[in-house]
Amino acid sequence: MEDKRSDDELVTAARGGSEEAFEALVLRHRRRATSVARRFFTNLGDAEELAQEALVRAYLKLGTLKRGVPFKNWLVRITINLCLDRLRQKSRRGERLVSEMSEEETVWVDRQLLRASEEKQRQEELARESAALLGRVLCRLSPKDQAVLHMLYGEELDVSEIASLMGWSRSNVKVRAFRARRALRRALEELGETGKEQAS
Repeated sequence: MEDKRSDDELVTAARGGSEEAFEALVLRHRRRATSVARRFFTNLGDAEELAQEALVRAYLKLGTLKRGVPFKNWLVRITINLCLDRLRQKSRRGERLVSEMSEEETVWVDRQLLRASEEKQRQEELARESAALLGRVLCRLSPKDQAVLHMLYGEELDVSEIASLMGWSRSNVKVRAFRARRALRRALEELGETGKEQAS
């Protein structure tokens, strides 16, 4: 049975030692943590592992959650930071983060860019393909660029909320967002050009 208490009430109870209260928080927000991780790692297993790690870290650091800060926003920050750490580790080990796109996928991305302004509704299967390809494009960006775009458009946080979550100034968030959007646009244009060359 779903626990009807608010997040704040559950956090207070969990701080008091109630494992049941924290389990309720896990059930309520595990999907969100996994969704955040999927923005960085397309493999569901990796995303679920990172989400689980984020929830464990949230449990261990629950005492540091400031009053007035929503648990869900705090969990998003923990998850994003874990994803950034994992990406940095992979980068240091020289692992390949982005697989080569097939000719068919490249042509598909180009076609979607041309039709994006006209499309308002997609079939469920096409939406999944779009998300997967967008994930591959985002992987071409730096971890911080990915984080900013995810918070702006994935979590729909405003500049002030991002600044508060990440400990950045508002102007820093705006600059990062501008650079991230520019980098994403450049990556999309490069994919479009590649698709045209392969199609000709």
